[in-house]
Amino acid sequence: MPDRDAYLIDGLRLPVGKAGGLYKNVIPEHFTAHLLRAFREKYPILNTELDELLLGTAVGTGGNPARYALLEAGFSPNIPATTLDFQCGAGLRALVVGEAQLKSGQSHCLLVGGMESASLAPRRQYHPRDGRFTSEANFYERAAFAPASFGGSDLIEAAENAALACKVSKEELIAWTVESHRRAAQTVAEGYLKSNIVPWNGVWIDQPIRPTLSVETLRAGQTPRLTDHTTAAHRHDGAGLLLLGSLDFCEKLALKPAFRVVASALAGGPPHLAPLGVIWSTEKLLTQTGRVIADVDLFEVNESFAVKPLAFARHWRLPAEKINRFGGNLAYGHPFGASGAINTLHLMRALTL
Repeated sequence: MPDRDAYLIDGLRLPVGKAGGLYKNVIPEHFTAHLLRAFREKYPILNTELDELLLGTAVGTGGNPARYALLEAGFSPNIPATTLDFQCGAGLRALVVGEAQLKSGQSHCLLVGGMESASLAPRRQYHPRDGRFTSEANFYERAAFAPASFGGSDLIEAAENAALACKVSKEELIAWTVESHRRAAQTVAEGYLKSNIVPWNGVWIDQPIRPTLSVETLRAGQTPRLTDHTTAAHRHDGAGLLLLGSLDFCEKLALKPAFRVVASALAGGPPHLAPLGVIWSTEKLLTQTGRVIADVDLFEVNESFAVKPLAFARHWRLPAEKINRFGGNLAYGHPFGASGAINTLHLMRALTL
């Protein structure tokens, strides 16, 4: 029986920009095309062997931006591209879909990841006949994630609920945020990720990282809430891509990839505790693979809110050193649809040290 595993061959990303910063006037399809061109230059065979581009986004302009970016990058028009909307999980969801396509034999070579531009997020309105419409002057940033009967769907409220449920203190949340920036700054200084970052106009360092951030600085700006701007990731721009391939594809290129996608799992739960999904999905993954948490060397947990990695560490009784070795989204930023691919790339690099 042929080997139908999915192998992670490589990953590249752009430096993350602040909203209104590095990419403030650049449409996301354009900076993503820049990243795609870098991949094609590194692996010219992609122009004939690539089966599909799977690209996640959360606040895109509609249409099929993945296809737009692929064509702008100069790839063959015979290569299809699919845009996925799974909100903050879109980049990781693209990886999971790609894994399924490879393991089923549908594909043998894929680029998966995500892109996001908070700087150029479109203004949206409900239709005047929609009961949620208020006035022509009012726009909304995102649709509700759950019906009102579920107690609201604002993620920052869900993060607050999760922090209260897990008995995480504000001091712990602030300390985690500062440590995330410290690790990210050290990673930049050591150059661990430099070979995986495609510069934009000569810039390769992520704009959001604050090397001198201190606990005192965050305390000065904190509110009485556990989750606020001091303990949550902000809106950012960026793109990240991963090259996935079958064993046959790797052998064709004489590649010996260091990473295999063993399994993936999705899990749902109460919307008012959404940030705890990282715990629920991990429990499901361990069950279906017959593994235990001690079998895992390192973890990468999206830091959209500081409570997520803290709750994860507390639940599994893990030392902080095993989570987000290079720092996380609190430091690098959270370009929604791209974060899953960026986080996976960071985990790949951390596992090689």
